[in-house]
Amino acid sequence: MNYKNEFGTVELIMNSKFITKGVDSFSLALIKAEKQIRKLFTFLIFQNPVYCSKDCHKLRNILAENKNVYFEDFIKGINLILTKSLHELYGVNYKKDLAEINKCIKIRNKIFHGQLTYKSLSRDELIEKTNNIRKWCKQLASMLNEEIDYDGFGRNSFQKSKNKLTLKNFDKFDTIEKYKQFIKDNLNRKIKK
Repeated sequence: MNYKNEFGTVELIMNSKFITKGVDSFSLALIKAEKQIRKLFTFLIFQNPVYCSKDCHKLRNILAENKNVYFEDFIKGINLILTKSLHELYGVNYKKDLAEINKCIKIRNKIFHGQLTYKSLSRDELIEKTNNIRKWCKQLASMLNEEIDYDGFGRNSFQKSKNKLTLKNFDKFDTIEKYKQFIKDNLNRKIKK
């Protein structure tokens, strides 16, 4: 699986004659962007030499238990592990493109909850936003494939890289218990009551 294959479904929807193709392609593209970031994070965690295939289930479950870890939180986690930040790897338009993704997340959340978005976005505007999401994912995939030999779209993110990677903070998550604490301390968003 790679970027092109992953976004094949989005492409089909965008090129369809369905009335809902704008909102459908937009929603699906955003889900894929969020999944890409999560998979990049789990791939990097799994590069810790202490983990092997028998740890996958535990690592996956710990992440599933943390219901307050979102897109931006995974980015923060990735930046704690990579020696270069995603900003450095992504390039010039990182802040602008990330801001657009965050706007898309807010719009999608409103749509999913049946609320109005204040924007009254047309089908064409949603398709334009879908293209922005695709641009983000493609750029990220390209740069990370070059840097860590994984683009976030491979089926199994719990795999070792073929390349020798230089990463940081391995000591912060070199046991299952430390991994739990790493997520709690660094990724788990504090929800105000």
